[in-house]
Amino acid sequence: PIPGYNYTMSKLILVTGGAGHIGSHVIEELQKNNRHKIISLDNYSNGNLKNHIDGVEYRRGHTKNIFKLIPEKPDIVYHLGEYARVTPSLLEPEKVYDYNIRGTFSVVEFCRQKNVKLIYAASSTKFAPLDEGRNHCPYSFSKAVNVDLINNYGRWYGLNYAICYFYNAFGGREKGKGKYATLIAKMQNYYLHKKIFPIIIPGTQKRNFTHVKDLAKGFILVGEKGIGDNYTLANKNSYSILEVAKMFGLKTKMVDGNPGRNGSGNIQSRVRKELGWETTIDLKDYINEFKKQCRRL
Repeated sequence: PIPGYNYTMSKLILVTGGAGHIGSHVIEELQKNNRHKIISLDNYSNGNLKNHIDGVEYRRGHTKNIFKLIPEKPDIVYHLGEYARVTPSLLEPEKVYDYNIRGTFSVVEFCRQKNVKLIYAASSTKFAPLDEGRNHCPYSFSKAVNVDLINNYGRWYGLNYAICYFYNAFGGREKGKGKYATLIAKMQNYYLHKKIFPIIIPGTQKRNFTHVKDLAKGFILVGEKGIGDNYTLANKNSYSILEVAKMFGLKTKMVDGNPGRNGSGNIQSRVRKELGWETTIDLKDYINEFKKQCRRL
């Protein structure tokens, strides 16, 4: 159970990006309160019909059209429906701008005009050094701009909001193939097929890998009790890419490319101190269990 969560209250909840990796887990957790009515708004650019949860109303469309697609007044909006990849964003700046700037502006305006609380999934790149942070790529820049926008809407219009920062989600429903694949799912796929995994030099760059169920619970908890900015959702343990490959027992090769930031930066603990959130699943344990359960090809 989520600490402090009211499982008896009935709400109309909108989750943007509800067919995606994290969004589907947020909905799954919200569904434990069977009094809620949940609507997902997703354009399926990275979402999947296989991620649908029974009992949820799924609407297909772009968040920039939210006023047309969601005529209702929700009690709360969990906004995850954005472009969410670092390196591919350098090749798709127009798509990043469309989803993350146009789309999110419409979501923020929707919440302002309908007086709805907005819970925003921001990027942990904000806390990296400047050259690795907001100006690192179109994705990180757009996410930082949206944080500024939402904070200013709070100042200008009294918008009720809370902003979370996700750190390297892993766990069920990750994509392991294609340009939007995430690291842990890719490594799982390479492990199963006994393939040599390419690691971008230097390989010592560290990440705070956080299980998607822990992220979902934290996101909802912030939605219930959070106010304002700087709710970081991160595992306390960090691992380098080389360390993770070693956990899998992968053979590796070093390659050139965009390695991303060197580390995760300064991780705040507001969500732990104020709301009592903690992670429950560590990456090392998750990988060990995966290796026990899965047969290699």
